[in-house]
Amino acid sequence: MLRAHRPLQGAALLGGARRPASYAVRARGQARAPPGAHVGCRDDHLGGGARTLTATTLRDYVPADDTAARAIYEASFPPSLRAPWADLVDHRDDERLLILDDSAFGPAGMALVRRLGQTDMAFVRYLAVDPARRDRGLGTDLVTHLRHALRSDGVGALLLDVEEPIGEHAEQDRRRIAFYQRCGIDVLDVPDYAPPEHGETGEIVPLLLMGEVLDGGQPLTGTRLRDAVRAVMTHRYGVQA
Repeated sequence: MLRAHRPLQGAALLGGARRPASYAVRARGQARAPPGAHVGCRDDHLGGGARTLTATTLRDYVPADDTAARAIYEASFPPSLRAPWADLVDHRDDERLLILDDSAFGPAGMALVRRLGQTDMAFVRYLAVDPARRDRGLGTDLVTHLRHALRSDGVGALLLDVEEPIGEHAEQDRRRIAFYQRCGIDVLDVPDYAPPEHGETGEIVPLLLMGEVLDGGQPLTGTRLRDAVRAVMTHRYGVQA
């Protein structure tokens, strides 16, 4: 998973004025991977570079992970995007807090995932790897393990949002988007996607919605895409779209 769109309500969440074409070209200029493809994710803020030599697994959080996992979380997201750490640990019944476990060094990354109501879609609220261990392939491991776990749970679409690449952190945001695109997670064509304020500061941050169709899932276009946006707004942000 991010600076100042106006919040939209109701049907406006599913339509409205389009982003300038020049932005659309920049955001969507890379070739898409086919649904379900395993794409190499390299050289990014999540650590998709050279492969680590140790084995990694993805498992549920346990209390012994608290110090390391919280440090990764707080180092990876600004206050404007962070929920209180206690909210992640004492998460909702429709969420899972997952830990990327490095066999040699312990917790190396974390992800908080929410199932979106009765749909077959899941929303990745937070995903990060240890900043001290980036460029070792851990980002690739985390996305790959997560994709497998979601498929096993019957999820047909993975969704997440990222900061729109504007302002002082634009280059970092572009790299983040490019990483996800190399992993097969693409920017979705949702004009003026604007969730309400969230995080510890209550700041409204302009975001882009990204997604990937998992094996057996329906393409994220047309009615399916509108359903996805509605599910995110309703079950992630509490807005009735």
